[in-house]
Amino acid sequence: MDDKKRLRIVIAQMIRHNDEHVQDFTTWGNFAEVNGVGEAGNMLDEARKHIDAATTALRNALNSLG
Repeated sequence: MDDKKRLRIVIAQMIRHNDEHVQDFTTWGNFAEVNGVGEAGNMLDEARKHIDAATTALRNALNSLG
């Protein structure tokens, strides 16, 4: 396997991993809201936004590899 193909595989795995985190942040953020700790929910939402930005950068990197 060449290095470019290996890099594509690794980046795709990072994207899947981030997508899993986003689901967790959303689930637990909603849990925090329902259970009266909205500030924690807000921080989880903030973390989700950062993961979304990182995932966008990873997708751009993957697309740049062709």
